[in-house]
Amino acid sequence: MKPGQVINAIKKRFWIIAILVVVAALAAAVVSRIQSPVYKVEITLAAVAPINPVTKQPDATITLAYQTVMPTIAVACESPEIAKRVRERLVKSKIDISEEELLKKISAGAVTNTNSLRVTVTDKIPYRVKEIANAWGTVASQSLSKASVLLNGTLEFIKPATQPDKPTQPKPTVYMGLGVFLGLLIGFSLAIGVEYFNPHFRSPEETEEMLGLPVVGVIPRKNRKDALRESYAALRTGLLFSRSGNDHSSVLVAGAVPVKGVHDVAINLAKSVADTGRKTLLVDCDLRNRVVSSLMGANDLGGISDIIEREENPKGKVAVTNLPNLYLLPAGSPTDNPTDIVSRPQFQVLLEDLQKEFDMVVIDAPTSIEAVDASILSTYTKFSLVVIDIKSCPRNLALQALEIFERLNVKPTGIVLTNVKKAKAS
Repeated sequence: MKPGQVINAIKKRFWIIAILVVVAALAAAVVSRIQSPVYKVEITLAAVAPINPVTKQPDATITLAYQTVMPTIAVACESPEIAKRVRERLVKSKIDISEEELLKKISAGAVTNTNSLRVTVTDKIPYRVKEIANAWGTVASQSLSKASVLLNGTLEFIKPATQPDKPTQPKPTVYMGLGVFLGLLIGFSLAIGVEYFNPHFRSPEETEEMLGLPVVGVIPRKNRKDALRESYAALRTGLLFSRSGNDHSSVLVAGAVPVKGVHDVAINLAKSVADTGRKTLLVDCDLRNRVVSSLMGANDLGGISDIIEREENPKGKVAVTNLPNLYLLPAGSPTDNPTDIVSRPQFQVLLEDLQKEFDMVVIDAPTSIEAVDASILSTYTKFSLVVIDIKSCPRNLALQALEIFERLNVKPTGIVLTNVKKAKAS
């Protein structure tokens, strides 16, 4: 996806992101409220070398050597023997806790490049965590002072614990921040992912890039009549000014796939051309469904099938509509051979005669994916437009529809996108 498409995806589905952020923040707040508090304290023990008889100070060589052995002392500090003695001391203080639980609460580690080790203790009760830590420091210093690795030195308990004022976990602010971050991450991923895997075209630019045809018309969703009128006026203007000289022209309008409203494009385009004072003929060549004839109230009138199949006189088949300059040639009587009818030379001759009589002939064809009729009809016309409903026509079906034109070595003039949001139409 291009940066602009990513931004549009985020704008379009910003409500999803907002909801997920709120939900994640509330979930974080709930977790921080229901989670049991955890208190943590640290104590420090240091190895003290024996006194050097010459300097009367702790032996510097041995002190330096302690930096190497402190990790071993830290491991020994977490021994079950020390846990057993600590438990005995705590029982006297009316704190009853098993040796196994004590070992789970203790973590000892050497302080890098020093002769010290740090013991971390966690518990759910503030006064108890202090008692456990100080008992552990006292017992560990007494027990490990006899260790051979200390080379006759001692392990001193130099920094006892004090009772903590507040728990280290949970941290509501951190939880809320994490919740908001996760909400944003999931929200953005979902918004972009939904747009990325959307099977429909996202914009006119993407349509042109994938189909290799220009988008000559963009019809917005039917929310304002003036917006629709302006859109068809723009489409009409593009077609009229594409004509060479003052020759008469015809335009084929065929939907890519059968969706509701696709035949409205031909009707509205014909009306728009007629509004300019040009004598316009709307031809219903969808001999299967006869949608335009039905919408124009001409389903019972004779038309194309009667002229070609029954060899009836074309005169009198063209109906006058209630709009100035707009005429209609209905599909005519139902037929079993619609493709054969539009393929006959007589039909091409009929169309040529109609183009001489009218300033513009607008032909409504069956959707391309339904039949080859649209491809055949496009060989008779100067312009051929493929209508794609941007919300209902997936990209793969649009490509299939154009492949049907390619079988007859026909390349449509352009694409008309319908059902487009106003923001996209602008």
